[in-house]
Amino acid sequence: MESIDLSISVVIALMSVLLFFISYAAEKYITRKWCLVYLVPSIAVIAATAFSGFDIYMVPLYSGALLLLAGYIKDSGRIRRTVCVFSAFLAAVTVPLCTYAEGYRKYDYVRDFKDGIAYMERHYVLSEYKNIDFDGLYNEFLPKFQEVNRTQDEKENLQVWTEFCARFNDGHVSYYHLYDDSEMTEMMDKALGNDYGLAPMTLSDGRTVAVNVDKESEAYKSGIRNGTVITGWDGVSPEEISEENLKYFSYTDKETRNFFRTLICGGTGGDSITVDFYDENNIEKSVVLKSTGPYYSGRLRDTLSAVAGGIETGHMMWKDIDDRTSAFRIKFMTADSKAMHSGEFTKLEKNITEKIIRMKQQGKDHIIIDIRDNCGGDPKMTESLVSVFAPASEKIYYCSDAKWDNKTAMYEKDSEGRFTVNNENYITGKGLWDGKVTILVNSESASASDHFVYVMKKLENVKVTGFTKTNGSAQGVGEMEFPNKYKLQFSGSLVLDEQGEVFIDSGADNVNKNDIDVIVPFDEEAVKAIFDNGEDYLLKKALQ
Repeated sequence: MESIDLSISVVIALMSVLLFFISYAAEKYITRKWCLVYLVPSIAVIAATAFSGFDIYMVPLYSGALLLLAGYIKDSGRIRRTVCVFSAFLAAVTVPLCTYAEGYRKYDYVRDFKDGIAYMERHYVLSEYKNIDFDGLYNEFLPKFQEVNRTQDEKENLQVWTEFCARFNDGHVSYYHLYDDSEMTEMMDKALGNDYGLAPMTLSDGRTVAVNVDKESEAYKSGIRNGTVITGWDGVSPEEISEENLKYFSYTDKETRNFFRTLICGGTGGDSITVDFYDENNIEKSVVLKSTGPYYSGRLRDTLSAVAGGIETGHMMWKDIDDRTSAFRIKFMTADSKAMHSGEFTKLEKNITEKIIRMKQQGKDHIIIDIRDNCGGDPKMTESLVSVFAPASEKIYYCSDAKWDNKTAMYEKDSEGRFTVNNENYITGKGLWDGKVTILVNSESASASDHFVYVMKKLENVKVTGFTKTNGSAQGVGEMEFPNKYKLQFSGSLVLDEQGEVFIDSGADNVNKNDIDVIVPFDEEAVKAIFDNGEDYLLKKALQ
């Protein structure tokens, strides 16, 4: 039994005994002030419950405290003594009940799962498009949440929800805490496995090489360098490394998933693994690498950060790259607080306009817009940005809203099964820039960033560049909150393209429809530039 519950049970029992004897003294006095003491137990229980939360097995104690209110309401010594006896009894009963009850102070994780999957089945707008089998998911994940209920392990609960969300291959589907992401960090640290001093990544030509090799590691001392070809990982080819950890990652595009597959699974192994590789003389060797501990998550994050790159400047800041080029860094699709509330991005447009004027005066003709790791934000900001670069007075198609039918509580379809367009949205260009524009993206450029890329790549002077496509998640967001302060987020409102089809997101084929212009090969040159020279390789390629 938890200490606060035990303490309040003992306090209520003792107070009941005390009030029993006070009732005799109260009969000798006319004033009602004595009766106020019968309110104290209820106040104490309310305060304790506010601190520790309600639990059904504490109901006897709650009931006993409420019974004592009769001592204030009824001016009768007999009634007061009777309720005191009952209250003391109920407080005493609460202790063994909570001590031995299996469900005492247990959070109902199964209830959350049932509520969450039922809510998603009603409101997830891509169910049919992605061919989601909710019955299958329910049958598969219910036993896992039942086990979580048994262990009451919050990290295990987070782990199962993360695996569940990844099944949708939708960047908008996630389970997260409102205020604290430390549990997620600890969970992924545990799930991603052991660190052996290197990370494997697959090149565009299919070979797997070592990257982010720790110079103090046994791997480095054994001759493994950034770019060293790995031919075996603990007895299997690198391409066959267990895909266990992939179940926690959601990718809308199968090619993007393949790009990161070996990297994500690079923590696979026990206390030691055998790595086969070609040394600098092209001689195949093997080395046994000992694990330094369950720390691969840190190497994974560092590797992803190095591959992603990013102009080294603040959000919404410009940086002159060379005599012809300036870069504009947009870390998320949110501007100033005034714009957030009004939807008017005059400050943003003024910033860009002033910079463009200076660039033209300096003879510059190239703008690089860096939205790598930009997870989205306000779609109105996307519209404002596009309007600056679109030709003057030209209307550029943005997206369409699907028509909702209140009677059926579904999005309306025509006789051919196509969604009905409710409203088409266009952006009117201001024609402030007619020079070259390069947009740098990665797999974390999502939501409003996805929208930005989709519209901007229609312009003749724009090229979109990355190692992979964007995230590929562009629907409106819905969510539900659970009692434990976690939220389940998902695609909750339907956005369509020019043909009235689902906008950007991948279907059951797992192909992100937001194609980009240039997929930069991840080759030996890229590995050397990123991990040996510390260069922003995508930026380097954009300048060539």
